[in-house]
Amino acid sequence: MSAIEDARETNKNSLQKQTIDTTDLNGAQLPRDLYERFIERQQRDAELLSMVRVEDLPRLEMGVPKIGVPELSGDVRAEGGEDATGTSDAATGSVEFNATDQSYYIQYDLKRDSVKNAITNEDSVAEVILSHFEKAWGNDVQNIGINAGRSGSGLPATFNDTFDGWISIAEGNDTDSTRIGTGEEADASTMPSYDHADGGGSAQPVNTTLFNNMIQTVPERYRDPDDLVFLTSKSQVQSYAYRLTEREDALGVAALLGDNDVTPFEYDVMGVSYWPDDAMMLVNPQNLAYGLFTEVEMTQLTNTDKTMERRLHSRNLIEGQFDYQIEELQAGALGTNIAAPSLA
Repeated sequence: MSAIEDARETNKNSLQKQTIDTTDLNGAQLPRDLYERFIERQQRDAELLSMVRVEDLPRLEMGVPKIGVPELSGDVRAEGGEDATGTSDAATGSVEFNATDQSYYIQYDLKRDSVKNAITNEDSVAEVILSHFEKAWGNDVQNIGINAGRSGSGLPATFNDTFDGWISIAEGNDTDSTRIGTGEEADASTMPSYDHADGGGSAQPVNTTLFNNMIQTVPERYRDPDDLVFLTSKSQVQSYAYRLTEREDALGVAALLGDNDVTPFEYDVMGVSYWPDDAMMLVNPQNLAYGLFTEVEMTQLTNTDKTMERRLHSRNLIEGQFDYQIEELQAGALGTNIAAPSLA
């Protein structure tokens, strides 16, 4: 099973179909069963979100303890010699989730005509509303998780000021955690990185050199093609696959016919919606984490001036708090200065 398939299987939705009605959607907090459904189903249509590790956050601020393992933890002793007099203390740290002041909401106005024309009962109304929120939330969480806080994110400034996504964390923008690393790196607070620019500082296209050097950038203890995946934009995957078709050999023919996935040096390459063209990450998707505070709130308004004026069945709002993390920054590599994909 590939790294991509394995990560998705880990997060596979196992919920049985359940009946809900509109009374379930109007309260201070989603009931536990609906929270579990919400957090799992939002992953269905977001390809990266379906692979990352999802954490329930019972508190807004939570630390995940980490114990470091150096390359050598012990020492040798001669036959009959005495035990070492020194002590060996494990390096400890923590990876911190902090969703305080990181509130996010989505509003959905359901029109009366939509209910009349397409929805037959209140159970169906509730299903439509919750399903809309599940898809919209998953879409937004993936976009924010990739781009928030990074250089040139393209998101509104308020998003960058509120959240730090996975690329931003890889760049070193996680000031809350105490990173241990392997004990060999100069800075454990950033992910190992590879600059793909040429000697003149110009960004270079996705090529074999990029894949090789990113693999070489990951510390050897973490290199495993069964675990690590190259994450990049869908356009970069298509552009690279197209260039492979121009090769006059078996690999070019296989790429043209779509017989083989793109797997440089046996590592999978995955195109992800909203991933920037100029960056790539080699990482185990389960090393990326998304934490959602358990107190997700949903409000439904029906008989108000606004709903009457706009002929709405209801005005619905969902709000929650979440954060992102990378469990072990040293177990991956961030590639930068990658040229935009070219058209044929």
